[in-house]
Amino acid sequence: MIKTSRDTIIRVQNTLSSLGQVRSRTLFGGYGLSIDKVMFGMVANSGFYLRMNELCPAQSWMEQAEQLMFARRGRSIALNYYLVEETLWNNPVELRKQAWLSLAGAQHERQQREAEKRLKDLPNLTVQMETLLWEAGIKNIETLRAFGAKESWLKLRQINKNLGLKILYALEGALTETHEAALPAEIRRELNEWFQRYTKPLHS
Repeated sequence: MIKTSRDTIIRVQNTLSSLGQVRSRTLFGGYGLSIDKVMFGMVANSGFYLRMNELCPAQSWMEQAEQLMFARRGRSIALNYYLVEETLWNNPVELRKQAWLSLAGAQHERQQREAEKRLKDLPNLTVQMETLLWEAGIKNIETLRAFGAKESWLKLRQINKNLGLKILYALEGALTETHEAALPAEIRRELNEWFQRYTKPLHS
């Protein structure tokens, strides 16, 4: 029986279920595989490829493995994913270990990117807003997330009394990676009610 990409995805999901729920989405003509929104593998041409974790010597087998190639505009581009051969499939304990290393490496790289990202890089936030947040003591994304949209807005309001509801929407959107105009109606309604309760005494 000829294996299809869908068969391979199901096989991966069954083998790696102890690591978490493996999700798939179309990518580069194949399927990207992720756990907790972190991509660690690919399925292409019915083969399963693991992402190389360059920090870990335990993945040295990849040096001899087939590398995943992606064709774009007539050019072949090598991706940082390497084919899992049947010998590794036949050792599920080792395969789970290698998949975990790929996942851990991808998580580490994402954390590094997040640490390097500035407030202005979030949706809805400009350099001017980043400066205002700095003045309010919110100097990085981690601090913004810790305070949340409402508490951050209150801190900004202490600096600029003219800030309105749109800024509150912008902060909520920044935290959820959403343009403020695309916030769900229930979220906008809840924020609007909170805003009205907070600002009403100021107008009385």
